[in-house]
Amino acid sequence: MRPVELLVLSYFGISAVLHVTLGDPARDGPMAVVTCVLPAALLLALIRLELRFRGRFRLSALRFAYPLLMLTPMYSSAARTVLYLHGHYVDEAVNAWEKSAFGVFPNVAMGAVHSPLLTEIVTICYFSYYGSFLIPFFLYARGRKPLAERYMFAALLVLLTCYLSFMFVPLAGPAAALPREFLAGRPDGYLVTDLQNAIMAAFDPPGTCFPSPHVAGAWITLLTLRRHVPELVRYALWAATAGLTVAVVYDWYHYASDALAGFLVALAVHAVTRRGTAFRPPPERPVPDRPAPLTVAAHP
Repeated sequence: MRPVELLVLSYFGISAVLHVTLGDPARDGPMAVVTCVLPAALLLALIRLELRFRGRFRLSALRFAYPLLMLTPMYSSAARTVLYLHGHYVDEAVNAWEKSAFGVFPNVAMGAVHSPLLTEIVTICYFSYYGSFLIPFFLYARGRKPLAERYMFAALLVLLTCYLSFMFVPLAGPAAALPREFLAGRPDGYLVTDLQNAIMAAFDPPGTCFPSPHVAGAWITLLTLRRHVPELVRYALWAATAGLTVAVVYDWYHYASDALAGFLVALAVHAVTRRGTAFRPPPERPVPDRPAPLTVAAHP
């Protein structure tokens, strides 16, 4: 079994236990079956099927992609756990901490320097994050499967760490917690900004802020791939990651503390995974020794 598959199965198991033990079993139990038990059972069935019909490209490709395809149900499952521990959002405490640490609300301070062009640029950096989910497939197609496996494991580890952490610091988000400040200083952009705001309104549930999965995912992409890509691509990754880190606060999607926590999660995961033996390519099979050729000595 691949390390990333063990990771996904572990997450499904932990999430199912949380739903049953901390949530309302009558209400959350059926949801645990739909979002945790069934996807885990499908993964186990797919592994068994692929091993039985080894060499079938479509099965191998589906097994490779399955952990990424499960991010949506895993995120949905996490969104339902955010109030299990506290029972309410803790934005007031986070806002008090940020005001004490920075002297101002970082979201408000960034809004003071906004312009439509700047908003569009940093939001494009934020939007570029969605392209990171295509990277494993690109590496796989290019024959760089060991790097694709390592990157996929690291990316899912940071994301699932963020998902499980939501319940410890449940936040509604700065736009919801500071509505007057948000309406007074909401940054305006152009096409990409409008598209991203629509995506956030439709698919981003409250409570899924701390740590920021976008910041964590962007930084682990940079840290994992920076030594394996051409120089121009490396510069592009640096620019997109820096812009995204600014955008999450500038666009009022996250608090500054969310971004900092996401960055620290990425650093910790990178430190763990960069030397992991589980991600090294399998050793080549040794070639059996061949008997030395017979030589016939010449007689005078």
